[in-house]
Amino acid sequence: MAAGHAAAVNKCIGADGRITYTDGPCGGAVRAERIETPPPLSRAEQAAAMWRSERLVGEARALDARRAREQELRRLQDEELRQQEAMRQRQIEREETEHAARMAAVPMYAAPIYPVYPRYRPPIVVPVPLRPQAPPPAPAQMRPYPFR
Repeated sequence: MAAGHAAAVNKCIGADGRITYTDGPCGGAVRAERIETPPPLSRAEQAAAMWRSERLVGEARALDARRAREQELRRLQDEELRQQEAMRQRQIEREETEHAARMAAVPMYAAPIYPVYPRYRPPIVVPVPLRPQAPPPAPAQMRPYPFR
């Protein structure tokens, strides 16, 4: 392409600080700059640019879709964890209720009571005679007075 096809653009900065771009002369601007623009693209360059842009847009859509799937998967996992936690909490409450019901049915003094056995004392042994004994001898009779 020839350099003549490139268009020049003027950047005009006004007194109030506003910037204006124009292809004509700046009228009454405080400051003006000339900006060179590149020449227009050929058909092959335009086609290549379109192909790159479509590829980038496709990659961006695929990335968005993947992120959406991952976010949905995380949401489902979080929901499952919440359900498991709720189920575990209900189980704990049920067990506490059952325990309270069992405790209400048992008297408060229901501690194990062990019998207290008396201390060991040997048995009293009564001797049993093996043969009958003779009666004791009768006391001696007194002799009458005077003694000799």
